[in-house]
Amino acid sequence: MLSLENPSIKNGIIAGLITSGIVLVFYLINARMVFSVAGWVSTIVFIYFMVQSVKADKAELEFTSFGDALKPAFLTYVVGNLLYIIFYFVLLNYIAPDLLDIQKEIAMETIEKIGGLMGEDALEEALDEVDARTSEFGLSTALWSYAWGLIFPGFIIAAIIALIMKDRKPAEV
Repeated sequence: MLSLENPSIKNGIIAGLITSGIVLVFYLINARMVFSVAGWVSTIVFIYFMVQSVKADKAELEFTSFGDALKPAFLTYVVGNLLYIIFYFVLLNYIAPDLLDIQKEIAMETIEKIGGLMGEDALEEALDEVDARTSEFGLSTALWSYAWGLIFPGFIIAAIIALIMKDRKPAEV
């Protein structure tokens, strides 16, 4: 099951490499885009390769249940996101540690924009909390990000793809 002949593994590797490349390109163009446009484009890439994996499995099956469609979509995300998190860890710790400061800056700007909805005390508290966070992306943070990413958006997207691509139950004769 875990071989390059498996379309889910192959598509996951391709998706992970492409999303890593996308983030790198956006970093080189404008580092702030890593936290906006790059995320949306990467999600689209993952969805494309997850769908391709389900299509490859469907071609081998007579009937594709929800579970049959969920497995290849999710496995593609698991593999691709692992490669991406490894790249992101290297990027933030060795190539561009300044990205953590940019991320903190964007978070503070966002809080200030919605500050009118929060009230003055809540706004100050939220800004202080973001400011107090350490700017590091260590191994435990990377593992936590990977695990959380498997649930949201990974599993959610895989489930939606499976719902759309599963076959309807055949009519009983």
